[in-house]
Amino acid sequence: AVVSTQSTGNAELDLPDDIDQESYLKPFQRTLATFVNGILAPLVPGEKNPGDILTVTSKDKLLFSSIGMKGEADKDFNYKIFSKEQLTEAQLNKLFSKINDVKVVDWLAYPKYSVPDSVPNFEMAPGLYYVNAIESAASAIEMSCIGSKNVALLAYQYLEKVDNVDSGKVCRDVRNFREEL
Repeated sequence: AVVSTQSTGNAELDLPDDIDQESYLKPFQRTLATFVNGILAPLVPGEKNPGDILTVTSKDKLLFSSIGMKGEADKDFNYKIFSKEQLTEAQLNKLFSKINDVKVVDWLAYPKYSVPDSVPNFEMAPGLYYVNAIESAASAIEMSCIGSKNVALLAYQYLEKVDNVDSGKVCRDVRNFREEL
């Protein structure tokens, strides 16, 4: 059995011709995670900011998608900001009254969703599985856990049917692996 966790849209996989690769391709949206150690400026003068400030919109003119405090540090606080574009120094200075350190991670984080949409199968071909098929429905770490469990069960069922696989040993290995976690 082969299990793929790599996004098919971001990977150069040489898959068999009989697999409908188009059903597994989904464009991803660019997300920038900016990590700032500093002090967040009050969004409303004289008021304390909430621990998490979330905004969700389709408008591109917003500076950020979300800001969340990620705890105290040796100096001030750590914040994570999600945005669609890289924040400039001037934009960061509007959001923060003090900045000690900034780190940026630019990545293709989430699938772009459309309506109607379809969810591809976890089994791409007999013995070939795609954990991230569920991301076509929703993208979150919890969804990855569900996809992983589904694929593990499908792969187990597949291996049960293969003559030269000792399914008892596979079960013991899985049990031992879970205990180590």
